[in-house]
Amino acid sequence: MNNKLNIKLFTEELQKKFACNFHCGNTYIDQFIRNPISLDNSFGKTYVYLSDKEDVLIGFYNLGVGYVESVKNNQTYKIGGAVHINEFALDSRFHSILISYDEEGRKINLSDILLNDCLNRINSIRNEHLGYSFVTLCSTEEGRSLYLRSDFEDLDESLNFSIENTEEKCSQMLLWIDKDMI
Repeated sequence: MNNKLNIKLFTEELQKKFACNFHCGNTYIDQFIRNPISLDNSFGKTYVYLSDKEDVLIGFYNLGVGYVESVKNNQTYKIGGAVHINEFALDSRFHSILISYDEEGRKINLSDILLNDCLNRINSIRNEHLGYSFVTLCSTEEGRSLYLRSDFEDLDESLNFSIENTEEKCSQMLLWIDKDMI
């Protein structure tokens, strides 16, 4: 496997070619990639990870925007903008694929590599286009360890961000970009 991932902005053409064969093990996420909302700029931008030969959709992520709020003395305050990872998935054929080990001997899976690409894109957007303080997401139980390995934290009960009905059973998590600045 080469070090450069074949990541492309999701298009209608790619959706027609790959979406029906994508199965991550979560029916909602499988439906998302097939649904027009995955192409809707009002919801977010979807980026797909294709095989080098561009014959397999390995995974994808969708990025949107929002903000984090703090509740103090029954008053809600916006404390910083956020990029929200609306969706993140690998096709089930690529789950738990070990790529290497880090300096401390921890496993680096293919999911870690895709999340790293996602976070690099988020940092690039922040450096070049928008200002924000957080990366937020709602994690399924299956994905939770991936995000914890990448320094995401469970949302403190004094903080909040908007979620969808489908995310109610998920864990709200965030990554502070400049924790010392807040």
